[in-house]
Amino acid sequence: MDPNNPITSTQFCAFVKCRTKAYLLTQGEPAPESHFAAAEARISSMYKHIAKQQLFIGTARIELREFEQLLSGQKFNTTIYHIDCETAVYDVSPPSGAINPRLSGTAIPVLFVPWEKPGSSHNLLVCFGALAVSQVTGTVPHSGTLIFGDGFRRKTVKIASHVARTRQIIHAIKAASRDQKSPALILNRHCPICDFQSRCRGIATARDDLSLLTGMTEKERARCAAKGISTISQLSYGYRPRRRKRNTAASRLAPTAKNDHKLKALAIKKSQIHVVGTPSLKFEGVPIFLDVEGMPDRDFYYLIGLRFEHRGEIEERSFWADRLDGERGIWEDCLRTLKAIENALIISYGAYEIRFLKQMTERYVHEPNDVVFVDRLIKTSVNILSCIYGKVYFPTHSNSLKEVARYLGFEWRQPRLSGAVAPLVRRESELSANNALKFELIGYNMDDCRAATLVADAIVRICSAGGSDLDKVDVSSLEVGFQHTFGKLDCALPEFKKINDAAYWDYQRSKVYARTDKAVRRSVQKTRGRRKRAAVDKRLTVEDFPDRCPKCSGTRFWSHHSYSQVVFDLKFTRSGIKRWAVQNCYKRIDAADVVWK
Repeated sequence: MDPNNPITSTQFCAFVKCRTKAYLLTQGEPAPESHFAAAEARISSMYKHIAKQQLFIGTARIELREFEQLLSGQKFNTTIYHIDCETAVYDVSPPSGAINPRLSGTAIPVLFVPWEKPGSSHNLLVCFGALAVSQVTGTVPHSGTLIFGDGFRRKTVKIASHVARTRQIIHAIKAASRDQKSPALILNRHCPICDFQSRCRGIATARDDLSLLTGMTEKERARCAAKGISTISQLSYGYRPRRRKRNTAASRLAPTAKNDHKLKALAIKKSQIHVVGTPSLKFEGVPIFLDVEGMPDRDFYYLIGLRFEHRGEIEERSFWADRLDGERGIWEDCLRTLKAIENALIISYGAYEIRFLKQMTERYVHEPNDVVFVDRLIKTSVNILSCIYGKVYFPTHSNSLKEVARYLGFEWRQPRLSGAVAPLVRRESELSANNALKFELIGYNMDDCRAATLVADAIVRICSAGGSDLDKVDVSSLEVGFQHTFGKLDCALPEFKKINDAAYWDYQRSKVYARTDKAVRRSVQKTRGRRKRAAVDKRLTVEDFPDRCPKCSGTRFWSHHSYSQVVFDLKFTRSGIKRWAVQNCYKRIDAADVVWK
């Protein structure tokens, strides 16, 4: 990128989420696809259009102006005009003075956020728009405005609170563009909704990069880098099988399940399922696979999917809510379906569905019988992911449902959809009233239920004696047996016996001794315990007696038991520094008026 080219709001937002994405945009590299960027643009455009039709500021309808109009030097009749932050550009090398003559009036940067909970990145984008406006008007606006949510609520953003961080990001983008140096490629949470995900993931896979392991934190990767470990293959060589301990009561206690990244790397390198211990998974009841989709910004659940077997046939049910007030209706329909199944057992992949049941109990369950029923469902529910974590290591980079189910041969009908993409699709369907997007989400939700069924069946076969069709390895077979051996040593070669016998020879007792009697051991210890007395350079006798005994107020004292202490110090002389030892001598003083027994 030419350093004279301006920084756009798209590049600024990309830097907040991923530095690699921002660098690629500044370099003008085209994305492999434009699906997510187009979806976000459509959502923003539809929300902005609806907001401008319904929103009033004061007594006049809001007039949102593009940043290009500000650059053209157009004179506005109004004293207050609003600038769209999404169109703002920041010139990295502005000429002396303002780009255009000062414009009369006050410019307010405005950002429309189609979500109910705007984040810190939105505040930074408003501040970015304010700095861009200041390059044209010569004055930095004191505040900006956020308009967000279905109610088009307003939030005032103080520019001074975010200007330091905003300038820091602008300088980082400028430095990366000027140096032409791509930042370190690290996969992060933004990847599922990024158009560069196929490019970055392909590079990371070719490098066998550690960021492919989504369970590893940044600190853990830094510790591996300090040891010279930068690939998953290198990490796999760090796995050391545990040494099998004696069958004691302490060793029989079940250890806490911990995810071992080295064992995960070993499973990926060998393309085999590694099983730790003896995991168990049993379904005591009618398994009902539950998958729920929600909008995190509104704490709103809009889709419930159920898959279960009834009278020998597989039944699939989906419950959809168009609006927030429809959440209660789909929950009541779902609850009626669950109550009609005898001995229902909820199976989920992750804890999201269990939290859903708890929240529905707090919101809508009021009948005592229903409370008891839902509580039983929560108590007896089975989380498949908890049966996998730290116990079953699939040769996948994460334990996500998509990766594990794809390893087992399952494919989604909507491969682009995921848990991170679903809220984006839902929001677009709300603004556009597109039923096709609704049916895509329903199909994706039901595919999740089917995938969970496939993974649960595989875990059951792994835990049982079956599952021979799965390429699995019992980690206990890799463990090293107990190392201590007793009895006569049988050497493969006679020379080894001479070397082993040499270990029992009696060496010089003052230096090394082995298997001698206790008398020799004590004599050696006494010899070692003797120390050469240090030469004393000065002796001080302490004869500072108190007037009265602080304990009995006696005035007559009796001295006994002399004590001394040598204090080492350094003494500076004309020729250099030498050690200086001072011996302090003092006696124990007791009051003579006291009769000692």
